[in-house]
Amino acid sequence: MALAGMTIELSIGSVYAYSIWIGPINKVLHWDANLLKNAFILAICFLGFSAAFLGRFVEKIGPKKAGILAALFYGAGLLGAGVAIHLQSIVLFYLFFGVISGVGLGLGYVIPVGTVIKWFPEKPGFASGLIIMSFAFGSIIASQVITPLTQSYGVSNAFYILGVGYLIFMSLAASYLEIPNVIQGKKTDEKIVSEPEKIAVFKEKSFYGLWLLLFLNTVCGIAIISKAALLGKEYANLDANQVIHFVGIIGLGNGLGRLFWSSLSDKIGRKATFITFLSIELICFTTLAFTRNAFLFQLLLFLIISCYGGAFATMPAFIKDIFGEKQLGSVFGYVLTAWAVAGIVGPILITISNPPNIFLVFSGIISVALLVGFSMKNKRNT
Repeated sequence: MALAGMTIELSIGSVYAYSIWIGPINKVLHWDANLLKNAFILAICFLGFSAAFLGRFVEKIGPKKAGILAALFYGAGLLGAGVAIHLQSIVLFYLFFGVISGVGLGLGYVIPVGTVIKWFPEKPGFASGLIIMSFAFGSIIASQVITPLTQSYGVSNAFYILGVGYLIFMSLAASYLEIPNVIQGKKTDEKIVSEPEKIAVFKEKSFYGLWLLLFLNTVCGIAIISKAALLGKEYANLDANQVIHFVGIIGLGNGLGRLFWSSLSDKIGRKATFITFLSIELICFTTLAFTRNAFLFQLLLFLIISCYGGAFATMPAFIKDIFGEKQLGSVFGYVLTAWAVAGIVGPILITISNPPNIFLVFSGIISVALLVGFSMKNKRNT
């Protein structure tokens, strides 16, 4: 069951390797890099909003059908992106890669977490970390595959190949997903949360605290990821080879941090885990503002991105603690809208403010997140 969830996340995690596509597309069609980045922003936006607004629909049809639907949307998005490149239409490219694959991303991100976490009732942090770690590692795998494919078969065909490949793998994995009680042959006690219960979520202060925690942390992390190579080159004076290794290192930190922090949360609690890694981020961002040492720069960003990933992986277990297992899928979808908004705000912030000042801005943002963290409760009514 865990492998099925990981396969889906590994597939959709390829979206984080999007920057690899920009060079080959620009070379063929001469589309401006900034215009191309808008497709990624659209994809992240639709990831968040589709996860939120399709939550009840997913609960109704079950993880198997929803997972296959995610595969169809994500695969169709990549296939359509290939058609858009062939027709030289950036509008179609936005539609397919940004909107259609974005819906597949939203469904594919929430379904494995909400399903697999039910199989690990004693270790929900470990379960969510294992699944969401795969999303980060999916970008590492894709980054090694995209360039050879574009060089050997062309950009359009590379999209076709990956679209078909991910469609097949995601569909096979989704066909295995099931909630525990059904697997065991028992009558399931899973019920669709009623409309009054769903509305009550938005009356809970804890919901807005969770949303802010993810938003504030993601703004800083996704800003760094969007400009990591350029920061390494211009701020830390890394050469071309060092930049390549540096980007790989922080990608590894993103993945490992998801499993480490979420697993730790099973032992020390979600609130304590958030406070711990937010404190580490605050120290790291403040230190970054006063150093250009290449080794220290890479170490600090590795730690920051591991904490960035840790927030994503710990969040589902935090939601389960506060809102219960039955509302996990829908509430997680609502909270993921924070990722959608942060995906716009973060890259804008780092574009309009240069280092070292931006690192001090991020220190301020993380300080606010820490205050939110201290105000949170570990569980409902405690």
